[in-house]
Amino acid sequence: MDDKSIISKDTFEVFKHEEDCPYAFICDKRIAPVIALLNKKGYSTFASCGGHYKNEFYEWFNEDISNLESLIEDTKVIITEARDDSFDYITWVDKTLVYVLFDKEYVFDNLPEGFELCENDDNRTCIQCFVSYYDENNKRKKRNIVEKELDEKINKLNEWVKELPNKKGMIL
Repeated sequence: MDDKSIISKDTFEVFKHEEDCPYAFICDKRIAPVIALLNKKGYSTFASCGGHYKNEFYEWFNEDISNLESLIEDTKVIITEARDDSFDYITWVDKTLVYVLFDKEYVFDNLPEGFELCENDDNRTCIQCFVSYYDENNKRKKRNIVEKELDEKINKLNEWVKELPNKKGMIL
């Protein structure tokens, strides 16, 4: 659990070990202080992610053969099987996501730099920011570069949260 933190559901303090706070929820370490502060200020959260550097891929099956030509030169695509009328392929995940999904709908006057509202159908506000694994020349970034960009996004998110007013009845 090195990449997770535990946040108390009562006080919203961040703990390192689950046994230190049994009434808690688990959160990515990178974003845990932001999530704790949001909840302390009265902005109830439902889920979040601090972004991750991963080598992952998506699998696609039975793609129409007419699309093969457009994908065959893409360095992020590997054709796994070609048939007369369709083909299967995998494509590398090209970005990660920093997001906060709130427990209900909130209206914010502004968002942190680089963040946008997420689309969702459940009347919950969600804000997100993508970080690409690739540079402007389509070369894969080194892990430390992506991690630094993720930390910068979290810092912008944290500064934004610090400026949010406390919800009614919440005192820090």
